[in-house]
Amino acid sequence: MSVLDSRKAFTNLRKKGFIESSTKSNDHKWLELYYQGKFILHTKLSHNNHDLGDYLIKQMSYQCHLQKDDFIDLVNCPLSKEEFFKILDRQGLLD
Repeated sequence: MSVLDSRKAFTNLRKKGFIESSTKSNDHKWLELYYQGKFILHTKLSHNNHDLGDYLIKQMSYQCHLQKDDFIDLVNCPLSKEEFFKILDRQGLLD
């Protein structure tokens, strides 16, 4: 079972290029990813700052178009922003 610190996830996703959306919802933090000005994807975190368990990790990895282990690496930083964008490009999301 995997667990991620939600505050660390939020901070590290911001470092990877995600920006916080102020227009989505009051009960979640929405993060959006753009590439060359084009919207690519979004994910969301609860405001409660609880740890992210397997279910939420899986949901966020799906929203980010990553395998669960790759998403964990994205949040924990072994997966760089450049490598993340390469994965998205291979999936045709950056066209």
